[in-house]
Amino acid sequence: MTMVLERIAPWRDRQALVGLVVAADVAASVVAVRSLSEPSVLKVSAIISLLCVILWIARVQLVPSASVSASALMVRNLYCTYEIPWQALTGIDWEPRTGVLSLDLADGRKVPVQAFSRWPSFGRHRKVIATLEQGRSQADASAPADVRETEATGILEFLLAVPFGITLVALVVEGVIALLD
Repeated sequence: MTMVLERIAPWRDRQALVGLVVAADVAASVVAVRSLSEPSVLKVSAIISLLCVILWIARVQLVPSASVSASALMVRNLYCTYEIPWQALTGIDWEPRTGVLSLDLADGRKVPVQAFSRWPSFGRHRKVIATLEQGRSQADASAPADVRETEATGILEFLLAVPFGITLVALVVEGVIALLD
């Protein structure tokens, strides 16, 4: 039986909550821009900084995912993507107190599955574990057993650095304007 790549989506309430937060932040930014009677560099930089921070929050919450195929399990965490052949997977752990789902690998490493961690699961973790166990039972034994790890790009660090850079430039511009007056 051939299993095609199937994505296991993060919890829907997590996606809905992030969507609402992003929409509220964008609406607040639009209202703030429209209410600016006298736009200043500092006010505009604060609005841009707010948007960068909300983009960072959205990325942190929406990027993590997991996908299964006949040969491997793909776990996309925030800073790293793992392609784990089923032969390298020795166990699936759920820590009920912390709500962390992790995978035990043959080389002794533990890989957290961030898409299903740190969020009240209300028993939904059982469905994810069942899907992973099903993929493991239907594994293609001829696939290579090397775990591939790919580091993520530095977009998150960039999104965090932008607000501070913009605020610093705004303060310098405001200082220069104050000195020239």
